[in-house]
Amino acid sequence: MKQIRHIMSKIRPYLIALIIVIAGIVIGRLLGSGKSQQPGRTVPKKELKVPFAEITNGRVQRVVRMNGKVDALKKIEIYAEVSGVFVDGAKPFREGRRFRQGEVLLRIEDSVYRNTVLAEKSSLLNDLTLLMPDLLVDFPRHAGPWKKYLDAYSIQNPLRPLPSAENERLRNYVAARNIYKKYFSVRSMEETLAKYRIAAPFDGVVTVSEANPGILVRNGQKIGEFAATTAFELELSAPVREAAFIKEGEKVTLSSDDFEGAIAGTVARVNESIDPGTQTVGVYVLLDDPRLKDGMYLSASLSVPVDNAVVIARELLDTQNRVFALRDSVLQLFPAEVVSFDGKNAVVRGIPDGTLIVAEPLEGLFNGMVISESVRTRADGSTGSE
Repeated sequence: MKQIRHIMSKIRPYLIALIIVIAGIVIGRLLGSGKSQQPGRTVPKKELKVPFAEITNGRVQRVVRMNGKVDALKKIEIYAEVSGVFVDGAKPFREGRRFRQGEVLLRIEDSVYRNTVLAEKSSLLNDLTLLMPDLLVDFPRHAGPWKKYLDAYSIQNPLRPLPSAENERLRNYVAARNIYKKYFSVRSMEETLAKYRIAAPFDGVVTVSEANPGILVRNGQKIGEFAATTAFELELSAPVREAAFIKEGEKVTLSSDDFEGAIAGTVARVNESIDPGTQTVGVYVLLDDPRLKDGMYLSASLSVPVDNAVVIARELLDTQNRVFALRDSVLQLFPAEVVSFDGKNAVVRGIPDGTLIVAEPLEGLFNGMVISESVRTRADGSTGSE
């Protein structure tokens, strides 16, 4: 009896542990069977809605923006063609001074050379006076015009053209007395004398003055610049792709931070050659506005029509200028010809009418992806099929 009790006391801990393990297994099975008897729950799977837009090509008005510098359409650089002391005219030749057409811009002291011209004119008068008695004897019928010319001759006034020789014999007779040579020599001197006074060729303003009264100017020395204040030309630089759509006669809207409002201009011409340094084409615009100044910078906006094109969001294009298009329920990357970019939009060609393209950039789209009708929507949010 004592041996039985002794054995039982030794195995009792093992029996208790075994009972606990068996109880745990039974309880776990019971709990598992209880969960399996509860109704099942499913997590709803959200479907990706893909919006599409239908392509309709047509004429698109797009804006070309350019910048350029204003230049006076009439602008001259003034150089001295004779040497002498610089003298102001009736008005000082200074920057900002306005002159009317024909007014003397500046003078170069000409008293010495003027006296030389007068001396030569007096010599010509003497030769003509000596010619008259011989003409009255040898050519009495042709002496009348020469007599009138001699009577009206003035040393102070510019030379008038000589009477025409009515025949070859009279011409040679006059030439033998050196009249023609002396006449044209004096005419040349008068032309040179006129260069001592420079008159304004048009209404304008002095933009550069490089000479002060009293200084000695030499032949070929630059004296200044003179520009008109009414007519201007704006040179714009347009990318080659943009220039293809710009035509002569089109209207351009111009603006600047230096004045309020806008100025209207007209495209006068488009250069056919490309600047190799900038890869741009020169576009020249005619302007006429009192607010403009020579050298002013302007911003230009030109509305250009593009036929057979459509405007889409720029973000729909990938790096190779392709868009996702739907064909037989399959997404395909379709190449587009990009005409230009305008902010967030792009003007493209080459996508056929009626093509459905993805209207919004979405993650997870790939070339060859099958799109069921249940996930297709129009760009306005309505449902629809291909």
